[in-house]
Amino acid sequence: MYPPKFGYVIPDTIDEAVSFLKEHEDAKPLAGGHSLIPMLKLRIIRPSYLVEIRRLKELQYVRKEGGYYQIGALTTHYDVVKAGIPLLSDTAARIADPQVRNVGTIGGSVAHSDPAADYQAALIVMDSSVVVYGPKGSRTVNFADFVKDVFTPDLKQGELITEIKVRDFSGYRWAYKKLERKAGDFAIVGVAVLAKKDGDKVTDLRIGLTAVSNKGVRAMEAEKVLIDRTPTEDLIERAAETVMKSIEPPSDLRASSEYRKRAAKVLTRRALTELLR
Repeated sequence: MYPPKFGYVIPDTIDEAVSFLKEHEDAKPLAGGHSLIPMLKLRIIRPSYLVEIRRLKELQYVRKEGGYYQIGALTTHYDVVKAGIPLLSDTAARIADPQVRNVGTIGGSVAHSDPAADYQAALIVMDSSVVVYGPKGSRTVNFADFVKDVFTPDLKQGELITEIKVRDFSGYRWAYKKLERKAGDFAIVGVAVLAKKDGDKVTDLRIGLTAVSNKGVRAMEAEKVLIDRTPTEDLIERAAETVMKSIEPPSDLRASSEYRKRAAKVLTRRALTELLR
């Protein structure tokens, strides 16, 4: 299908973009466009204007400051991969295919809030926050609170994501395990794990999942099974079982709810075994 007619605006500054989006309620910002363009073609949305923000170079950066990585919203997935950020770079490397990774942006993915997006699992465990700029200035929202529901970010009219902040987990071990129908597909289930050990004992453990709920999920009860303990095969199995019992995934064309629950258990077990044994 062809998209509906729309106007096209190219602002020179962030303030110009925000001002235009504030004045035109149904205008949509355009960065990489990998989520927006398909929705236009299917006529799921019918904006009066597209506001192209991908030329705003001030939103394209990765820098480290005060124990956190600061990532500009227009930073591509490929640049996230190159940045070598613990867990997040490995997760970005599993997104779609090279063409998408070279153009798609982390800010666009977070704003789209797809419950099966790879970033959801990683960001939910990385003490992440989202910096938003709008007509009333800048505000920072914890990632766990920013994604309110399926395709529903905490963005008010005229607001744009300007930055994603994630904690530096250097010294941790990490893994992102993803089950997909074919290479480059959305996750049927994705599991992100961060683990830190002192000798044989687990001192910190974080488990995040994607595609099992209306947004990213952190499996805190499963984490408690192993924290302050020496990991054994039985404990890892118990943690994976706890993950499976703590989720109620949806059923869709990709997989049934029961299949997703079992897949989450298997992927969690594999990740924990790889990192802790």
